[in-house]
Order: sequence, then C-alpha cells, then structure tokens
Amino acid sequence: MFEIDARDVKKYERDLKDFAGKALPYASRAMLTRSAFDARKEAQGNIRERMTTRNAWTVGRVRVEKARSLNIKQQEATMGSLAAYMETQEFGGMETGGGKYQPIPTSYSAGQGRGAKRTKLPRKPNRMQAIQLRKRTGAGLSRKAANQAAIQEAAGGGNKFVFLDLGRRQGIFKVTGGKRRPKVQMVWDMTRRYVRVPATPTIGPAARTTQQRMPQFYSEALVQQLKRHRVFGYR
Repeated sequence: MFEIDARDVKKYERDLKDFAGKALPYASRAMLTRSAFDARKEAQGNIRERMTTRNAWTVGRVRVEKARSLNIKQQEATMGSLAAYMETQEFGGMETGGGKYQPIPTSYSAGQGRGAKRTKLPRKPNRMQAIQLRKRTGAGLSRKAANQAAIQEAAGGGNKFVFLDLGRRQGIFKVTGGKRRPKVQMVWDMTRRYVRVPATPTIGPAARTTQQRMPQFYSEALVQQLKRHRVFGYR
C-alpha cells in the first residue's frame, strides 16, 4: 500500500464538498465501515496466529457493527468480540475453575513431551470430555497406598486414566506400561484453584494496524463518490 499525501485527501474532500456536498457523509460512512471490516480481518488473523484455539468459534465471534447514520458527527462503526473470555485474553487476568480446582492441560496431553512448554491443544484422547475416571479405590488406605492401588488397577484394565493426590500436586494421570512396571504421566494438572492468563492482545493491535490504513480508505471513498457524481476531472 502506497503512502497517501494528506494534501490529496484534502483536495478530494474539498472538491466533493463543492460539487456534491450531500455525498460527503456517504464517503465517510463507507470509510468507517471498510475500516471496521479490515480491523476484523486483522484481529481474526491475530487470533489464529497467537492463540491456541479448539475450533473456529473464537475467530467467528469477532463481529462488525456497520456505520449507518448519514450525520457525520454520529457515524460510528465498531469491531470487537462477542466472546466474554476475550477480555481476559486481551488484557490478562485470573481464571478460576467451575469446581474446586482449575484444570490445566500439560504439555504431555498435547503430545509435546514432559516438561516442554505447551503450545498446542490436548490430543483428542486426552481432552477432558474424552476422559472417564475410575471410581476411587483404597478406602481406608494411606494416600500413597491408595494411589498405588489406583495405578495398579489402571495398568491392568482398559481405562488408563486415574486421579492421583500426590500431596502438593493433584491431577489426572495416564498410566502406561504393564502391571509389573507401570509409569504415570500427568495429563491435567488440578493443583491450582486459579490460573493466571497472560495478556494476548489481538483486538487492540488489529485496530492500530487498520488506523494506519484509514487515510487510504477515506481517499478511495472520496474518489468513488466524486466519480459517481461525475465531478469534472474524476470521470
């Protein structure tokens, strides 16, 4: 996109006012609406690039309200997300779980290895809705013995997921290997009652990017109206 000379924009605006003044609100309205849609496209791109999303829902919730009034002072076009959680994503904050603890997927759940930074969604078999936990066994046993009993039962059965209370850490674990040498890998960490969500701005940066393009959009909207009204020199 080439840089717009502000003097050209002023000339287009002046010519439209002089020869087809009633068309000026249409040009400004078109510019605002185009800007809102441009910002939406940028925001959706930011979401795809910067956020780990489960499906297209978050992208689809970014909406535009077109400018409608022909009163220039009242014209307004808006872009934003209808998803309530996007405010926390945009500015950061704290997220609490619906139950006692906030389930946090581990890097292992996403197939990225133990201890790695998770950048992907959990794999389908490791998603919370796909996991059915065994009924807790070992009533009357110590915590360590109850955990061991649950691991042994999972290692010998078809359901490999168990909830383990390790004292300072609790969560859902997947049992791998056989009964003789079972191994456990944490799939969902349920230690914390809340999780800090870092700010991942998508809407704000999109608006700032579009702001730089608005002179171009306004220039093109003015020229379009000048041509439409067959103003001399613009036909």
